[in-house]
Amino acid sequence: MSGSRRPAERFTSAFSEGLRACNKEVQQYGLCLKATLPEVEKGVCEQEFQQLRTCWLRAFRASLRASK
Repeated sequence: MSGSRRPAERFTSAFSEGLRACNKEVQQYGLCLKATLPEVEKGVCEQEFQQLRTCWLRAFRASLRASK
């Protein structure tokens, strides 16, 4: 059933699942950025970004594997 989905639909679904699964990390990263506004500089929230990236990639890949 899900194997018949188009690649773009699988990607979009996996992308969204990654964000849903990492809600805590998304919020932490957003709060960090908000705290630095209006002077956001590159790398200022690097730790929060890396935590979000790690979580999202794990969830994204798992979702893609599950949709095959």
